[in-house]
Amino acid sequence: MRTIICKPFLVVGLLLILLPCRNISGQDSISQKSQMLDLKLQLLDSKLDLLDTKIKLWEAKPKELDIRLNEIDSKVTAMDFDPQAVTRKLNEMDSLMKVPRTEAFPSEIQQEQVMAEKPQVFIADYNSAIMLDPVRLMEGTFYLSYERILTQALSFSVGGLATYSTNQGISNYYFSNQKFEFLDAASNTFRTYQGEVISGGGLNVQLRNYLLANHPGRKKAPLGLYAAPQFMYRRIGIRGTHQEYIEVETDKWEWQDVELTQHLNIYAGGVILGFKLPLFNALAVDIFAGGNIKLSGYSNEEGFTKYKDWFNIDFSGVSPVAGIAIGILK
Repeated sequence: MRTIICKPFLVVGLLLILLPCRNISGQDSISQKSQMLDLKLQLLDSKLDLLDTKIKLWEAKPKELDIRLNEIDSKVTAMDFDPQAVTRKLNEMDSLMKVPRTEAFPSEIQQEQVMAEKPQVFIADYNSAIMLDPVRLMEGTFYLSYERILTQALSFSVGGLATYSTNQGISNYYFSNQKFEFLDAASNTFRTYQGEVISGGGLNVQLRNYLLANHPGRKKAPLGLYAAPQFMYRRIGIRGTHQEYIEVETDKWEWQDVELTQHLNIYAGGVILGFKLPLFNALAVDIFAGGNIKLSGYSNEEGFTKYKDWFNIDFSGVSPVAGIAIGILK
């Protein structure tokens, strides 16, 4: 009976405990929401204040612009400015620009003409060349030439020849193929003799015209393709022996070797075409070919030689010229 009476009291006590808790939790949530609402309202107020300041700035800018324009207008009015005078000045300048240049600036035109007539200064890569002809060494001749430029396309070359040829050494082939003859005054006929030494000297001059020197990007003197007239003079002595039938005693005749020396003058003139190219920026190789009219004559004979083989040193006639030279550029 007591338990039945206690149960209702327990239920009522639990309800009294739970109801205050629910009220407390409900009050907390309401307070949080009110705080959030206050924050949002404050944020909205700040945004409205910012918008208000921007609107005020936009309203103030036209006023500032009007003030600046008024200041510029006042400054322009304060200046002594006449638009019509400026227009007249511009028209005068246009008329001056339309005047021919020869009338407007005669001094400048004269200066330009003087500068145009002034020739360009030619600066050569190389001023000279010293060349050696190794082909002539095969005939026992040492040929050394010196070439000096005159202009961009012209140069002058002078060469010296020194000859000493025998049937021995490097000139053996050339010397062995020579046919030596002399005029016998007693019989007025030509007789052969045994040559021993060919010696002498000479001079060769050339005026070279470099054909491509005036073209842009081409080689200038003393390099490139060239054509040159040349003139050569040589003085040669030929020494040898021949057999003569001599009376050594009364009524006694014997064949004996008699020494003979002939002096030969050689004149030659012609034209050559060649090409000189640089090698290692300091050396040069010159390859050339052409033709000569050669006239040879002995001192003890009248006129020039005839009917000689063109390979002979005393040949007279038209002969080919070819060779190669190696040298240094300076």
